[in-house]
Amino acid sequence: MIIDTHFHAFPKKILELVPEQSRNDVRGVGFHGFEHQEYLDTMDKHGVDVGVLSNTGGRIEQGGDRAKALELCKILNDAFAEAHIKHPRRFKAFARLPMIDLDDCVRELERCYNDLGMHGVMLPTNLAGKYLDEPEFKLFWDALAAGGKPLFLHPANAPCQSNWNKYSLHQKILWPTDSTLAISRIVYSGIFDRYPKLKLIASHLGGMILLYLDRLNWREGNVECRQEPEKYFKKIYYDTAGPIRAEFIKLVYDIVGPDQILFGADYPHGRGGQDDQFYPMTLAAMTELDIPQADKEKIYYQNAQSLGF
Repeated sequence: MIIDTHFHAFPKKILELVPEQSRNDVRGVGFHGFEHQEYLDTMDKHGVDVGVLSNTGGRIEQGGDRAKALELCKILNDAFAEAHIKHPRRFKAFARLPMIDLDDCVRELERCYNDLGMHGVMLPTNLAGKYLDEPEFKLFWDALAAGGKPLFLHPANAPCQSNWNKYSLHQKILWPTDSTLAISRIVYSGIFDRYPKLKLIASHLGGMILLYLDRLNWREGNVECRQEPEKYFKKIYYDTAGPIRAEFIKLVYDIVGPDQILFGADYPHGRGGQDDQFYPMTLAAMTELDIPQADKEKIYYQNAQSLGF
């Protein structure tokens, strides 16, 4: 069995209202509207049993339009909930919350959990340049903790992106850098101390976090977390979305163990216009990964099931 926790979709209404989301496709071919059967056919082709739907939605907070942010989130959440209702054994879903107004955020979270039956929250690593450890987001953290479901952080463009655009370095280096920045700030700010049951998923194997644990353990800069930072980083779940190599998955495995890794393949992204290129790449890396089969099963689906997927 395989549960893909890094599995994106683009509802048609979103592409109509935010056409730049399609133009931002780094393959240069644009995205097309979410069709259930197309996704199910791709999943069947690659042996994927469950896909946990998410949309990066990195532009929702840009411009500060409260009403539009709420509208876009509701469109995303309704579309993903509909897919889950129609295909409950194949599609699960992350909710996207509007983070401009925290009252809207909390109400939408409650609607997604209580009315739509969604399975967690996905947010970009920065919200129009703001980071989730900032005090203004306390109501969000309180509501997330009360719901008890995971938070999936996905890299997004950052305010400094203009310095990284040449050679498309924003997607190659800036995105994993922003993941490292956002998650490190969550750890250093003591959020894990305040919400000890937090279930946090870091995409793309956490960017550069696990390559720099010794540096990240330094406590300069008035670090607020009570324990050694490494202890918190090892509580995080890391997904295999790539493109990735077996050796890097093995490095993460050796550091955090088999219980903290999730299968993810970043569908429908790929190169050269290929929507499912990353599936064969990720599956090949998992096949090459030199660990016991029982631990591979944890990565493929058991860890995701423990998170409620």
